[in-house]
Amino acid sequence: MKKSILSLVLIFVNLFVFAQGAKKVNFTTSTKIISETEAELIITAKLVKDWHLYSFNPGGDGMLIAPEIKITKTPNIELVGKVKEQGKLITEEIDGVGTVYYYENEINYIQKVKYKKLDQVKANIYYQTCDHSTCERATDQDLVIDMAKAEGAISKEATKDSVKIDTVSIATSGQDTMNVVSDSTAKDTATVAGVTTYGSFGTPVGECGEVAQKELSAWTALLYGLLGGLAALFFPCTLPMIPMTISFFLKGSGDKKQGVKKGIMYGFFIFLVYFLLSLPFLFLGWGGNALNSFSTNVWVNLVFFVVFVIFAFSLFGYYDISLPSSIASKVDSRSSVGSAGGIFFMALTLAIVSFSCTGPILGLVLGNISNSKLITPAMSGFGIGLGVPFALFAMFPNLLKALPKSGGWLTVLKVVFGFIEIAFALKFLSNADLVKQWGFLKRELFIGLWIVVLILMALYLIGKFKFKEDPTFKSSAFMKILAGLCIVFAGYLSLDFFGKDINLVSGFPPPKFYSWMHKEEKLKNGSLKRTHEVKGLKVYLYLEDAMAEAKKQNKPVMIDFTGWACVNCRKMEENVWTKSEVNNILRDKYVIASLYVDEQIELPENEKFATPFLDKKMATTVGDKWFDLALRDFKSATQPFYALIDPVNHRILNTPRGFTPTESDYVKFLKCGLTNYKSLH
Repeated sequence: MKKSILSLVLIFVNLFVFAQGAKKVNFTTSTKIISETEAELIITAKLVKDWHLYSFNPGGDGMLIAPEIKITKTPNIELVGKVKEQGKLITEEIDGVGTVYYYENEINYIQKVKYKKLDQVKANIYYQTCDHSTCERATDQDLVIDMAKAEGAISKEATKDSVKIDTVSIATSGQDTMNVVSDSTAKDTATVAGVTTYGSFGTPVGECGEVAQKELSAWTALLYGLLGGLAALFFPCTLPMIPMTISFFLKGSGDKKQGVKKGIMYGFFIFLVYFLLSLPFLFLGWGGNALNSFSTNVWVNLVFFVVFVIFAFSLFGYYDISLPSSIASKVDSRSSVGSAGGIFFMALTLAIVSFSCTGPILGLVLGNISNSKLITPAMSGFGIGLGVPFALFAMFPNLLKALPKSGGWLTVLKVVFGFIEIAFALKFLSNADLVKQWGFLKRELFIGLWIVVLILMALYLIGKFKFKEDPTFKSSAFMKILAGLCIVFAGYLSLDFFGKDINLVSGFPPPKFYSWMHKEEKLKNGSLKRTHEVKGLKVYLYLEDAMAEAKKQNKPVMIDFTGWACVNCRKMEENVWTKSEVNNILRDKYVIASLYVDEQIELPENEKFATPFLDKKMATTVGDKWFDLALRDFKSATQPFYALIDPVNHRILNTPRGFTPTESDYVKFLKCGLTNYKSLH
């Protein structure tokens, strides 16, 4: 009987001790998504005041119990390295025990993993809680980490521009549930409780009521595309096809209603062609990095240079561009069929043969779209703008009479567009030269060639020469006025040779620091270049240099994500940075880090790294390094993109901005950053 009573007493004592231990710590779990394939599993321990958990290396006399964490692998989860502990480590000397190491208040246990898909992961933590006089009985706790609860911005299941990171709450026996939000310095942009976190730079220190940037909506992108499509309708490669095509539909059908039906179908298929061309951006993962790589690729720019020159000489009348005979015959045979398939082939043919004229304006439309998700509405709008008129002319054939008749004016228009395409071709060649830093098409030569193009266009318009005999050609009064405007514009461009600003074309010529004449902004060549000057402003080309200098000068850093082939970047440098107030603030109050995302300088072998953000999966150049930073911490693939950083606390000061052509808005942005920087110091 006594043994039974003693046993019961011991059981109650053990239960009491265990219950007491349960009140001293509470565990919660969360997941931090790092990339499409990597994440961190986090177990957070919250301790009652004056109680602690020992470190993995507790020190002492060898009798202290350190926590042990076991995480069960799954087919979808691979553990990377060991569990790491994160918190404020306390060191204490205890007589007879020695030096011990422990954590109070809160500890995070972090396990990095690679995942195929977000999964539920089982974990077990064995631990002992102690205060300064006693320790509770060691025990263990089973936990479940539900990765799917973390809506990771870059996860394979859901890719989002901004995300919310949630936590999973696990209650210990007899305790209330406690929620712990993941570390705000997560290495991906996230939104926690309505506040955006910018990767390792954390949450903005504050906002100052400055004018917020308006994000381009899908409807605005659709409108841009629509206007572009309507403009392309009047290009010389497209306009003559309207009466010919509609006449074909009306005459090719014995029933007028059938002709109208086919005309409407033709207009719809024109829209469909451009819509289908946009789908790879949605379904093949062609995001902002693909657009950036495409637009800054040297070979892509050289190919476009050659293509535009070929198109230009076609418009000059030296030859006609047509499909290969084998393809053309197949298209003709298909289009002769009165089926939907035949009409679709006709729409596809229109899109192909008119590209020499519609390509530049479509490129202009897409050039203003920074978010790859908006490319589909933009290209759909372009297809609608180009296709709807065909349907309208089919429904109302009398509208054909309102169109200008083909004749000598159309030939002149084609030649003028040929000169314009030569000018665009030079821009593509300049992009390749800038990215590779070859140095053969610097600012002076580029502007000189544009002046030559304008003078030749003027001479053509007043009838001084012809590309081919045209008996209907006659220089009209309007053409002479247009020629005069060409000469005036050429004179305006020549002002650049005398040190004057030519803001009307800012962004198109190479920057002044990429020239022979502007010695004050001379750019050093080679991998050793670390700085250059822009409009009298010293600019650092490496973030680490800028951060170090900013600490010395007690100034914040302005990160400027830019590019050699970026038109809007040059517009900001030449039209906004030159403004007196902006220039003074940047020169006296900030250290500027201009990070060129298309810089081709090779990284040293020991600095190359794997990245899930780039299509090639490895960052091998300096530009790759900066572009990875832009995507990883800011989820931005646009240039320019400006972020104000406190170099001491490694904290973002306010919400970053993109292209900001209005001086007052940019000044408010910079002053807000200064105000928040001062609040930290």
